[in-house]
Amino acid sequence: MRIAHYVDSTNLRDGGVPRFVMDISRVMTQAGHQSTMMTTDTTDTPSEWLENDYAGLPWVRVLDRAKFPGAMLSSAGMRAARQTLRNVDVLHLHCVWSIPNLQLAAAARAMGVPYVISSHGMLDDWSMAQSARKKTAYMALGARTMLERAAFVHTTAQAELEQSRKWFARGTGTVVPYIVDLEPYKTLPGAGLARETFAFLRDEQTPTLLFLSRVHPKKGVEHLIRASKLLHDRGVRHNLAIAGPGEASYVESLKTLAAEQGVAKSTHFVGMVRGELRTSLYEACNLFVLPTSQENFGIVLLESLCCRTPVITTKGVDIWQELASSGAASIVEGDNLPAQIAISVTQQLADLPALARTSEAGRVWGMSTFDDSATVPRFERMYARSLSRVAAPIPSRFAALAAR
Repeated sequence: MRIAHYVDSTNLRDGGVPRFVMDISRVMTQAGHQSTMMTTDTTDTPSEWLENDYAGLPWVRVLDRAKFPGAMLSSAGMRAARQTLRNVDVLHLHCVWSIPNLQLAAAARAMGVPYVISSHGMLDDWSMAQSARKKTAYMALGARTMLERAAFVHTTAQAELEQSRKWFARGTGTVVPYIVDLEPYKTLPGAGLARETFAFLRDEQTPTLLFLSRVHPKKGVEHLIRASKLLHDRGVRHNLAIAGPGEASYVESLKTLAAEQGVAKSTHFVGMVRGELRTSLYEACNLFVLPTSQENFGIVLLESLCCRTPVITTKGVDIWQELASSGAASIVEGDNLPAQIAISVTQQLADLPALARTSEAGRVWGMSTFDDSATVPRFERMYARSLSRVAAPIPSRFAALAAR
């Protein structure tokens, strides 16, 4: 099958969406399907993918965008996109709030190419409550049509679908867990590299809690810093590692909070961590904590489990029930998240042999549940079913978008 994906950027600083698009492109190619990734920004695209004649890897098509923020694809960009669409069986779009997706969906409908759109949690109740008026207006101006005329709106969990379906009442939703490229986790590098890089990890007698994600208000880092204060007050020695990119002003506000809470010396902001060092960092830490307000999947949670690091997270993650079934995830909830996090951490660190057993169970669950043999067939079925669900003819008010 010939599949084209579109994502605005492959910059991994933008979070899990670029990671997923690159993972699914690579894995589906390895499974024998021709994958083309269209994007306007190739920041973290593997360099070998940019060699368009490189056999056995996804093919990359760079599209031009008009020269202003949030811009549509340019006329040249749309010509390149239509040329790509003439040679694919299905188009897979990513994210709801991307203007180029409106253009590409309109072009696909005009050309009779079925398309799938992954919502990536952007239609969850919490997400839709942020800048609600702008999002409701955007839905009315074209996003609802894009969703309802898609072959499928792809969600990763039943909880995500239940929250999202109100925004495409006449459309068709489907639940398919993410494809995640597990190759980096099949042979783990060990904790040594992280300990060499970060001095605070060299004291192996002091447990370390890890946050690794975009450092963004919705991720709940404040709850974790306040939980760290409670843990110290109870005599639970630990370090807190906060890894990931964030706006400088917000990161500074978190550092100020850590100082106010009296935990600045044990709180370490390490910035964005990539590649083998990232995997080693998971291994060097005892628990991974993501007290997020909303997450449709949370790839970092699966990464942590595959690295034998149990996780603590919230019901804000749409797959929280699946995570709980792993035996290596503690789900906290309530109005006082810092207290709940502190209780969970205290309980788990009090029984290190049990924590080690939990760690292994999490790895086994993650590596088996998201193995290619389990995930690829589900995407193959979704794409195959899309072929019989070609979008209805394009409404005249969207013709200009398709023609650009």
